[in-house]
Amino acid sequence: MSDFPYLPVCWYRHLVRDGAGSAPYYVCGCSGGIPIGTMGEEALGLADTCGPCNIPVELSPTRRPCLFLVPARLWEGDTLRTGFSCRWFCALKPKSLPRDAWQVCLGCPHWFPRPEEETDVPRMDGWIRKILRMYWEPEPSGESIWSVRPADIPTNWRERVMTRIGEIPGILFPPGGIPRFFRRRRITR
Repeated sequence: MSDFPYLPVCWYRHLVRDGAGSAPYYVCGCSGGIPIGTMGEEALGLADTCGPCNIPVELSPTRRPCLFLVPARLWEGDTLRTGFSCRWFCALKPKSLPRDAWQVCLGCPHWFPRPEEETDVPRMDGWIRKILRMYWEPEPSGESIWSVRPADIPTNWRERVMTRIGEIPGILFPPGGIPRFFRRRRITR
């Protein structure tokens, strides 16, 4: 989109029209398609949203960005914050997304050159939505077979160790019988 001479060209700023007779508006693809401005209105609102974003600069071919770099924009308070993630290491989920691409890519052995055209990067919309879900959705409860309810947590380290040791028979030999991996197989000849 090059209709704003004071804003850098961004592959993720799209003009969308809902239907016939509706006013077209701009959306940010890095934020999951959130509307950022209406066409024909004051362009300063769009400049407030897109101006602080460094995605066009970081994804410039002159900077040699990685193919696996995923740009994202998250709501923090009343502003969209720019961040970057990696397709390889997004499951590690750091506490926040780094604002600069070099903080994601520095020293990575999986660097692969990004194509000249951003539209040539495969499945980028799906990856952006996946990163946004990881940071917007609440954390899962994290219950596991080793978890202990907070009310049952002993304060002494010996009591904690003994509690864990006491849980082992219930894990290895559940009330329903012996687990399949402990059963002996009958060998028939």
